[in-house]
Amino acid sequence: MIFKIAIFLFSITTLFASGIYNSNLLDIQAKVYPKIIISDKDVEKKTFEGKIIFTILYEDIDYNTALTLKDKIEKNYKSLKGLNFFVKLKKIDDFDKKEPLSTAYYFLLGDKNQISLISNFLVTNNRLTFSYDDTYLEFGIIFSLKINSQIDLFLNLQELKNSKIELENSVFNAVKVR
Repeated sequence: MIFKIAIFLFSITTLFASGIYNSNLLDIQAKVYPKIIISDKDVEKKTFEGKIIFTILYEDIDYNTALTLKDKIEKNYKSLKGLNFFVKLKKIDDFDKKEPLSTAYYFLLGDKNQISLISNFLVTNNRLTFSYDDTYLEFGIIFSLKINSQIDLFLNLQELKNSKIELENSVFNAVKVR
C-alpha cells in the first residue's frame, strides 16, 4: 500500500513539474541556444577534451523536463563548428565550482538565490549562460528567450560585458538588449 502511494505521489509530482514548462519554448530554445554557443569567438578554448559541453542545471522535480530538453538538443546537434557536441544533466544542488567547467550552461526553473550565485560564478569564468525563464536575466543569466506574438531573444548586455565573452556580430542583430 505504501508503495502504491509513493508511486502515485511521484506520478503527480512529475506531471505537475512537466506541466509548468512550455514545450514549444523548449523546442525553440533547443534549436537556438546551441547556435549562440558557437558564436563565442573563444568556444574552442572552452571545450572539454575537444567537446562542446552544454550543461542543463535542474531541480530534482524537473529531471524529466531536463531529460526531454537534452534529447531535443541532441536530436538537432551532433557537432557544432566541427566539434563534438554533448549535453550533460546536473542537479543544481550538485554544482561544484571545483569541477571542470562546461562550455555553456542552461538553467531550468529553480531557487533564484542559487541561480544568481552560480550564474555570477560562471560569468566571472567566461561561460555563456541561458535560461528557460526570461526573468532570470535579473539574476545574472546572459541569454533567454520568450514567445509572445513573436520570438524574442534577450541579451543581458551588462553580464555579457562582465563575462568578457566576445560574440560574433551576427548575434547582436537577433537580440533585444535588457
